[in-house]
Amino acid sequence: MQNITMPTAGESILFGGDYNPEQWPRETWDEDMRLLKQAHVTSVTLNVFSWALLQPGTPDEETYDFSMLDDIVDTVTKAGLTIVMATSTGALPAWMTLRHPDINRVDFQGRRHRHGGRHNPCPSSPTYREFAPKLAGLIAKRYAHLDNLVCWHISNEMSGYCYCDNCAAAFRVWLKNRYGSVEALNAAWTTNFWGHTYHSFKEIFPPNELGDAVDENRSLLPALTLDYRRFMSDAARGIYNLEVSAVRENSSTATHTIPVTTNFMLDFKDYDYFTWAKDLDVVAWDCYPSYDTAPSHIAMWHDLMRGLKGGPFMLMEQTPSRANWQPFNSMKKPGQMRAQSYQAMAHGADTIQFFQMRRSQAGCEKFHGAVIENDGTSDTRVFRETAALGEELKKLGTSVAGSTVHARVAVIFDWQSWWGMLGSVGPSVSLDYLTEIDRYYSELYRRHIPVDMVSKTSDLSGYDAVFAPCLYMVDEPTAANLRTYVRGGGRLVVTTMSSIANENDRCHLGGAPSPLRDVFGVWAEETDALAPGTSVPLEFAEDVAGSVAPAGSLLCDIVRTDTPAEAGDSTQSTATILATYGGDDYYAGAPAVTVNEFGKGQGFYVATMPNSAALATVVSAVLSGLDAAVLEGGNAVVESASEGLEVSTRTADDGTALTFVIDMAGKGGEVRLSEPRTDVLTGRTIGGPTASESPLTLEKFGVLILQ
Repeated sequence: MQNITMPTAGESILFGGDYNPEQWPRETWDEDMRLLKQAHVTSVTLNVFSWALLQPGTPDEETYDFSMLDDIVDTVTKAGLTIVMATSTGALPAWMTLRHPDINRVDFQGRRHRHGGRHNPCPSSPTYREFAPKLAGLIAKRYAHLDNLVCWHISNEMSGYCYCDNCAAAFRVWLKNRYGSVEALNAAWTTNFWGHTYHSFKEIFPPNELGDAVDENRSLLPALTLDYRRFMSDAARGIYNLEVSAVRENSSTATHTIPVTTNFMLDFKDYDYFTWAKDLDVVAWDCYPSYDTAPSHIAMWHDLMRGLKGGPFMLMEQTPSRANWQPFNSMKKPGQMRAQSYQAMAHGADTIQFFQMRRSQAGCEKFHGAVIENDGTSDTRVFRETAALGEELKKLGTSVAGSTVHARVAVIFDWQSWWGMLGSVGPSVSLDYLTEIDRYYSELYRRHIPVDMVSKTSDLSGYDAVFAPCLYMVDEPTAANLRTYVRGGGRLVVTTMSSIANENDRCHLGGAPSPLRDVFGVWAEETDALAPGTSVPLEFAEDVAGSVAPAGSLLCDIVRTDTPAEAGDSTQSTATILATYGGDDYYAGAPAVTVNEFGKGQGFYVATMPNSAALATVVSAVLSGLDAAVLEGGNAVVESASEGLEVSTRTADDGTALTFVIDMAGKGGEVRLSEPRTDVLTGRTIGGPTASESPLTLEKFGVLILQ
């Protein structure tokens, strides 16, 4: 785990979230403070969208007005709250976009936008690159001295692309830095395809509707879209870092180290968060599941946020009740917000924060949930549940802070492969990277096996098994990393659509999964794309228990196991077949799941998208022979748990472990422990062979924290 400076509120974690008093008359603020203290709130996030108030553009563009923000800061400081201070660049002033149109993005259709929305500047705009860091620096200079300032919050939920002329020029510079010459670019992009050879970088334009794009994900040269995604991720990261530099340069009056962050998002593909995380002191993210989001999917993204820097993260936003921007904005049921908050903590969150403290009276978020209703009342179920959670967190103090999850199993998450598959014209429009990652994570989650979400460049040596579904893009360093891992004794699982292309989306020669055919001992000679709603039976060497017959869907690789050994490499052997295709298609009887001995380890190849029965069998085969108690870590204290109960353990450097048992399904359940533990929320000793509470019944959305 990296040395991460996590903000706290003294003897407790940050509990609170976004507060926007500028939307309300001054006379409401003191009452808000009283209610927030009543809810045991310890922290507020300020100034997220206040740029138009701070820099009104009159009488000139150099005039700033901090009077209202000063008053807000003074109010929350006197109330004893800590502050997460945003730089307010999450929304642009109207005057700025009118006077300086270069700040407005040009969309995929080639249209320049007017003022509107938020977090919408062109990252290559000279105006934005001047004004944003200047404002961030002024804010830092003015407030860095505050003892209760615990974190800097840059912009807000940064996202999106721009296709303007400034971005086109910056993209050409980025390409020249990446490739050195247009000849090298032509070779990397295979521009001889359809006569796309370039003779100058000036001939290259962003892949939008006016040019080579098929749609926003694909172009006639997939490498063009892929590189534009990389460029836009770097460009947005660049304006983030302009603000970071300004904040740090102007924080000389700070009495303590103030970490810097920005907030990431769920299921977000625009930017590569693994590269971004290098520039964040702490990772923060906003968690807004919909009514039908599987708890395992949210757990996976919590684990991904923890994996970005290898340690605790900030849960910067969640709704205490409902969102307003989803198609169906269901209320959280009684106890559900508490369960979701502890789920975040169980997977590595060291803060529990909300959007927002008081519900807006107008605007597009007037239906978005909040701790305090817009009429100022606290006589609501939501407020009472928030206050009860705050009281529990106050008792917990910082006992969880700094600890993390110790996993012996990893899942590789790769934005580059996600982008590459999005840009692929074929083999199936139904192919979805997130869905395939989810398949494997959810099966491990069901077994209460802790998982680290890692990048393909991570050190894998500490893991007993690594799953890499649809690792589409494998460059030479990645291939070397994976080969070293397996040769040293690791168990690596890849699937169809893995190791197809290099970093420029050029297909590897020699057949998939080149350049790793020696690791897996197979050659995917053909790939069949199945029609929607159809599947192919899978026949395993051993009978598969359960009421659901094993099957594969979407894609079926027709693989051969007669790959010859490489000259001089005595570790190579022909793969063993674990399952074959059934049915009556021409590839019935062909291998569908294989395992190959390579060095001291094993390479598993899953040639299709398995259903739940097949996936469970595959995962069991991968984990066979490994110590279950080691794989489960601290979760092994839970001897059995009803379906739908989540189990996760965080362990501190001194060995102190807290095991969370949470009913995320809202159905209740039973838990049996192998030995007695203390529930830190109630102080009761429960479980074990002599305890009367074994098995213990957990109520709907119930939570145990066992020490």
